[in-house]
Amino acid sequence: MAKCLLKTNMNKSFLNTSKQNNCFDEVRFILAFIVLMAHTSALGNTDRLQWLTHFFDANVAVKGFFAISGYLVTKSFYSSKTTLQYFEKRIRRIYPAYIGVIMYCLIIGAFLTQDTFFEFITNADTYRYIFSNLSLLNFIQPSLPGVFVENKMNIMNGSLWTIKVEIMLYFVVPILCYLYSHIGKKLTYFLALGFGIFWFIYFSEFSTISIAKQLSWQFPGQLPYFALGSLLGFFTIKKFSTIIILLISFIYYIFLRNELDEIYIELINMIIIPLFIITIANIKSLSIGIGRYGDLSYGLYLFHFPTIQILEHFDLYSAYPYLSLLTSIVLTLGLAFFSWHFIEKIVLKNSSHYIKATSALIKN
Repeated sequence: MAKCLLKTNMNKSFLNTSKQNNCFDEVRFILAFIVLMAHTSALGNTDRLQWLTHFFDANVAVKGFFAISGYLVTKSFYSSKTTLQYFEKRIRRIYPAYIGVIMYCLIIGAFLTQDTFFEFITNADTYRYIFSNLSLLNFIQPSLPGVFVENKMNIMNGSLWTIKVEIMLYFVVPILCYLYSHIGKKLTYFLALGFGIFWFIYFSEFSTISIAKQLSWQFPGQLPYFALGSLLGFFTIKKFSTIIILLISFIYYIFLRNELDEIYIELINMIIIPLFIITIANIKSLSIGIGRYGDLSYGLYLFHFPTIQILEHFDLYSAYPYLSLLTSIVLTLGLAFFSWHFIEKIVLKNSSHYIKATSALIKN
């Protein structure tokens, strides 16, 4: 069994900075909530909720998730005894709930399809959906036969593309950590940044294939966010640095962002978003102990899209926009709570942060 690399002073310093009190749980929950609100505006067929797009940016939230993932998953790698144990922990954390949301979409499809139940279960596209999504190749079959055909989009869950990218980034972590110890942290980061920028610019500006734009956001287009999050785990962000980072981030986002071309915005985002998100997440005073109730952010992220699609299927956003918005929030939170307690929690080891946190709540 391969030994986990890097039992060095470097990984000890990483673990030491990661053990401080922080509000990563709260920030992840907020990011998932932002995605929910943004997708409600995008999927709901009503102008009365369009104002949400001015305050909730799913693009920024998703990139924030990648930055946090780089920070926390690198910590997971260093705290694992072996590389195999590291991958086992990642599978336990990601895949059970992911399977759960695929099953949720199939149940929705069986009840809401315009086809008969027999036609639905015998349609090759139904099985193509199951196998392509379970294998993380969501783009092969994102929809189910006869489902959501009247919606603005007929796809079942437009958020799942990030899970594929996330898992690919998990495989990058051992390489990053190996390079950290052999060529240094900063050089490793700049190599990852350069690779990600090259990928993004090539498919955004030069490639002529029809899916170039979509490819620009795939792996390794998100690598810069992940890599900077990973790198920041080695440093303690002091109070003065926190103030400077937050000030620059607010000035950029409020005054400068809308004055730049899209390509420059995305390149700056690769630096600003991870710095801002990781800085906020390390502010101890913002923690309210939300992790005691479990990691609802993952379930919130996974289950919100098909839930919004159900409400849109019945044209509820057009008839009752704000009531439907509230309903989508409540239903998704309920599904996230169910997912955590009956799917995710039961497959995690007792050493998991969330198992420890929820156990502490029960004891208190």
